[in-house]
Amino acid sequence: MLSIVSCTSSSPYPDITDEASKELRLSSDDTTLVSMFNWAIWSSNRFVGADDDPVGPWYESALPDRAAFCMRDISHQCIGEEINGHRRQNLNMMTRFVENISESKDWCSYWEINKYNLPAPVDYTSDQDFWYNLNANFDVLNACYRLFLWTGDKTYIEDPQFDRFHRLTLNEYVEKWQLQVDRIMRRPSIMNVYPASEGSRFRDKRGIPSYDEGVPGLHVTSDLLAVIYKAFDVYSKILQYRGNRQLADEYVRKAESYRQLYDSVWWNPATQTYYYAFVGYDFLNDGGCAMFIPWYGLIKDPVRLKQLLERLSEKEINIEMRSYYPMSYYRHGMNTHAYHYLEDLYADKRRDYPEAASGMIEGIVSGLAGVEPDAAENIIRTCPRLTEATPWVSIENIPAFAGTISVLHVSEQKTSFVIKSGKDVFWRACFRGDHPTIKCDGKRIDAKKYTDELENVYSFIDIPCKPGVMITAEVAR
Repeated sequence: MLSIVSCTSSSPYPDITDEASKELRLSSDDTTLVSMFNWAIWSSNRFVGADDDPVGPWYESALPDRAAFCMRDISHQCIGEEINGHRRQNLNMMTRFVENISESKDWCSYWEINKYNLPAPVDYTSDQDFWYNLNANFDVLNACYRLFLWTGDKTYIEDPQFDRFHRLTLNEYVEKWQLQVDRIMRRPSIMNVYPASEGSRFRDKRGIPSYDEGVPGLHVTSDLLAVIYKAFDVYSKILQYRGNRQLADEYVRKAESYRQLYDSVWWNPATQTYYYAFVGYDFLNDGGCAMFIPWYGLIKDPVRLKQLLERLSEKEINIEMRSYYPMSYYRHGMNTHAYHYLEDLYADKRRDYPEAASGMIEGIVSGLAGVEPDAAENIIRTCPRLTEATPWVSIENIPAFAGTISVLHVSEQKTSFVIKSGKDVFWRACFRGDHPTIKCDGKRIDAKKYTDELENVYSFIDIPCKPGVMITAEVAR
């Protein structure tokens, strides 16, 4: 029987079991972190649209004042917004994207949809003339899987409309835009231009092979390779979850072929770095979207990955890309870098861009506190990634699966966890370092181990948890 740990009036920490507490809330001695989190929650909430708008529940995830949501932005913002209670909005907006994939648009969807349930006029004239970044379909597929893991809502991976989008993306869309691994290096820069669109607004923008919109004549980029790799890998996991292991293995092999292409052809031995883009059938060394490479897990060599992350930390970048940085650096155990980018976003004069708040929320809850639900395994993982600036932190009433959880990291080596509402789950209590045992209920339990992409070692135990029962795990000394 696992222990129930109760907070007393003399405890310096909040009572995370308090049934009267219902709101998402962060507490810490780190007053800067509290201020950043509270601002991010407030900022996120002010971008939520009206449920009775023609598009249905939505939140702004595009350039401000467009009253719209964009495929790239929502693919990034969705977890931060899920944490902040915007579940209905996420499902509705993803539904709008997947339902609008069509052959007339060469298996694209609408890049940006406004509150009137129309393609945003700033990006769209007709099905033959519109703005589109080719990364978008793959990014939405990956976001749907992430949302399934966080919520347990199988709509994202099993609903016929969603599955149709996923299958069309990895087959017809790949073929139409010549994104197959054996053709992608020879594809034209501009494709699928219709005679009627010769004088169109978006002739050279209908199929940009990158999220980098500032370099003309691109054929393929590393950020596109990374998201294609991720989409094939993710769909293999979806198939495996459904029990179709044979087809899942096929998609794993396809994903791996893109990674091998990147590791071989795109590596520059002279500079010991990867190229960024292929333009004019020649390579460019550097570009503004390189964070997508670690974001999607394209690099498996820890030395090369660490080198890239260190190099990226030295570069100036716009706020859209910087909003990925906190989660990226926390995920790779570079906690000081990650905390710096939380502060950096908070201080930025463009922090009113919607993505800044979402990136901060995800960076704090899933990054700093390491909260990562996995509906496929019925596991909720936590891992404290604290720095000297944050001696302890609690986050209460985090939406996960169909309920809520609360977490208290007393230190880097001690965590309490409670299911506030919902079903029984397994709590994976993780701590950085190679620890032989972890204590729970005063008993030493042999710890299991894993290493992250930079070969940092983590120790963990899996603990069965029931609603209302707070459990504490800590590294045994």
